[in-house]
Amino acid sequence: MANSNYSQASSAFAQQARGHPRFDGKAGTMPVNSLERILRSTFKTLGVQNAVRQAALAESLLNHTVLDSWGSYCEAEGIVETAMLAQLLQYLRATYDTISSSYEAFAELVSLKFSAEADLPQFNQWFDHLVSKAELSANQPNQVLNHYHHTMPTNIKKELFAADIVNVRQAQTRALVLWHTRQSLQAKSNQVVDTWGEPMDIDQVAVKPNTRRGSNNHSGPNNRRGLQFNAEQFPCTETEFHQRLEAGVCVYCGKNNHVYQRCQLRGQHKCTVQSRQIETEQTSDSASESLGNSQ
Repeated sequence: MANSNYSQASSAFAQQARGHPRFDGKAGTMPVNSLERILRSTFKTLGVQNAVRQAALAESLLNHTVLDSWGSYCEAEGIVETAMLAQLLQYLRATYDTISSSYEAFAELVSLKFSAEADLPQFNQWFDHLVSKAELSANQPNQVLNHYHHTMPTNIKKELFAADIVNVRQAQTRALVLWHTRQSLQAKSNQVVDTWGEPMDIDQVAVKPNTRRGSNNHSGPNNRRGLQFNAEQFPCTETEFHQRLEAGVCVYCGKNNHVYQRCQLRGQHKCTVQSRQIETEQTSDSASESLGNSQ
């Protein structure tokens, strides 16, 4: 009858514990505290109060490697038939939880790196937590200091090898000074950019039109220097000249990517005008000679 009750309890426990991972001694999979919460909740639901039976049922949630280790311990201690849940949990904590947590903390400490975008005060707190959890000896300050050097980027790390820095607290203080300085410089740089905004081409700024009655002045970037139409100066008609002024484009060539003062075609037109003047003078002279001969 006792075996029947135990079988029923085992079956009910297996049903309740279904879906939970087996304890394999790795804190990342299931810490001992989590295992204990699952066990006590299940035993309370099933009404299992006997500590020896609780330990026997709990063994079904142990990985085979952990179970073999626990069995060897029970044999060595002579408690194979009398082991209780409290003894099992104490064994798991002493054998696996402490070792795995410190090992994982040390592994994370070795791979820890500080990035420029991170918050250094929070990073230092996490570093101290991992050092404590990894159980690094306080009597070996150089070991902890070397780990901190390893976590820092090059632009900060080189400043932490000064002769006056002999422990991790001094290194963290120096790193904070450097970090705050860089943060302040970056903030000032951002303020300058926000103040000036986008670069501005002064020649592309539109000038408010002069709307006073009776005024014939034309506005726009072309007319800041008082441009007036001159047939010898501009290769366009007077109508086209005023249309270009109103449109804010170059009054010389009609393009909108520059203004008259920067037009590269101005020199070419000057040569053309001079050539036309020479041709006109030569034509006038020829006409005069022909008129004299005919007389």
